Amino acid sequence: MLTDHNQHRRRHQHHRHHHPHVCHALVTTLLCCAVAGPAHAQTSFDLTLASQYAARGAALSHGPVLQLRAEHDAQSARYAGWYAGAFTSPILVEGRTQGELVTYAGRALRLSPDLSWDIGASRTTFLRDREANYHEWYAGLSLRRGSVRVFYSPAYYGEGRNAYLDLNSAWPLTEQLHLTLHAGLLHPFDDYPGASGGMDARIALGTQVGDVSLEAGWQVKAHPYMVGGQPAPAVSASASLRF
Repeated sequence: MLTDHNQHRRRHQHHRHHHPHVCHALVTTLLCCAVAGPAHAQTSFDLTLASQYAARGAALSHGPVLQLRAEHDAQSARYAGWYAGAFTSPILVEGRTQGELVTYAGRALRLSPDLSWDIGASRTTFLRDREANYHEWYAGLSLRRGSVRVFYSPAYYGEGRNAYLDLNSAWPLTEQLHLTLHAGLLHPFDDYPGASGGMDARIALGTQVGDVSLEAGWQVKAHPYMVGGQPAPAVSASASLRF
């Protein structure tokens, strides 16, 4: 789920288990960047320790998680704006520990100094519950202080069609401190067991200490998004190292 599947974070800006499925996801993430090639490109990695993993307001862990994101941006004139990436994290769903791997690719181009558009697709893979795997297409606009993006899945968590509206904004409070706001709305188009729309929201404060980004926030969710889903804890914190 960029989301935060936050999804998944997007451009211009989801406890550590030694489980074989999680290790496989980490290796896959590294390979995605290795095959991209070094010429006229930029590859970055983010290693994040989060107090808990939540996606669209739903809890995907019951404790701290160590997550890895890798992203490759093309820099040549021929492939300007194209990017690809992968995100992996251990998750706990209905009492089952497993790995989640999200891969994505798309293109973002600037329309003006303060406006750009972004389109792409993502694939979410659960390394045990493969029947819940799903993919999404997304499109959106980014402004200087915010972004709006729409995600569409023909089989969300292996079930029916869903759309998710993702709204984000960031505001500097001081030279060292910034405020981020998020609101999301999920809408199911099909009637299937457990289908439920709902809203989620989050407010957070963040700062940068060298190469480490620190963030602490508060989030709420109006309705469950999945069968057996639990609301995410209201308070969360994370530390991310980019290299």
